Amino acid sequence: MNKNIFIALLSAIYLNVSAQTEYAFHSQKGDKYFVSLGYGYGTAQWSSVFKNTEFYDKDGAVIKSGDFNFKGDSPIKYYDVNVMAPVKHVRLGLGIAFEYHYLAELKIYSQGGDAYLMFNEGMRFDKVYLQIEKPFKYDSKKKYSLSMNVKLGMFGYTNMNRFNFLGEKPYPFTCLVATGLVLDYEIYPHVYAFAIPNIEYKFYSNTHTDTPVQVIHHVFAESIQGGIRVDLGMFYN
Repeated sequence: MNKNIFIALLSAIYLNVSAQTEYAFHSQKGDKYFVSLGYGYGTAQWSSVFKNTEFYDKDGAVIKSGDFNFKGDSPIKYYDVNVMAPVKHVRLGLGIAFEYHYLAELKIYSQGGDAYLMFNEGMRFDKVYLQIEKPFKYDSKKKYSLSMNVKLGMFGYTNMNRFNFLGEKPYPFTCLVATGLVLDYEIYPHVYAFAIPNIEYKFYSNTHTDTPVQVIHHVFAESIQGGIRVDLGMFYN
């Protein structure tokens, strides 16, 4: 995804918040219009399938070819910005995140036997998602609250050195689903610190494209995100 796409997405997020201002005229006790900025870190586990492909080292020499599976682990860190507005007793919104991975070693499974491969590859996933958040107590007067958050979205990728690791053809099928518990605490009127222990699943496939190289990735991640979110409802009420 290029910068123009993300500018358009940020504009869509802004318009989403603006559109929800009409709902403020029918506001309920406990309504909050959040704009959030967060940072997260964790680990991811990869389980992938390659068909009719080649792996290269940093010098361009072939180190593995043919059909094989691999598993690997990568540390992750990410930056996230999102907005939410109240609808009934839940909050709906949009968000984007930039997630960095680094794979140092892969375990390869093939007909020729299993082997470990030093890989040394980094990448960035650019994620776009819809989200829904359900507070356990919507109109609580306490400074802290606990909510369930669910995200559903898609992603692109950048910063890859090995072009065939994620397929050579554009427009693969990608999707993600994530869930976590959100704990927030009001540190200043309408300003909240929050933390989210989070689990996420990503799916990548280029098997629908017209290419002999077929790539499927299943990526499971556990992370914790922390940050600040501001309730813009103070401007509406």
